[in-house]
Amino acid sequence: MKKIITILAIMFTTGAAFASNDNVTDNKKAMVTFNQEFAGASDVAWYNSDEGTVAKFVLKNSKVTAHFNKAGELLATSRYITDADLPLGIINKLIKRFPEQNIRNVVEYSSEGESTYVISLENETEWTILKAKSGSPLITLKKLQKN
Repeated sequence: MKKIITILAIMFTTGAAFASNDNVTDNKKAMVTFNQEFAGASDVAWYNSDEGTVAKFVLKNSKVTAHFNKAGELLATSRYITDADLPLGIINKLIKRFPEQNIRNVVEYSSEGESTYVISLENETEWTILKAKSGSPLITLKKLQKN
């Protein structure tokens, strides 16, 4: 799972390096899988890389990114969600451990049937970036002090 998250992070930060084909991709198998998995998606943009194919789109008012290998298999997805969409157990941990911080954004990464959440918190003096997974402790990825 750590490997998938690292790959996704690299893909997100190097998105400009992908060759864009707008609404079409050369990976026809990925397009078939996409149409089966994400019926109703809009604003689809395709990006190709040496590792596979990425589709960025909107589904039910959520911005979603889907990663496919060269064989067209869906490897992972990520999407922005609201704090209300977080599992209750994670919300309870956040309230207990970070009562003075507000949730600014949440990205849900899903791969192999498991979801991991990267949560950005903020208060008057700092930002905190966390990794959360149901049934696991919260992991602080980064703390940044405000000037």
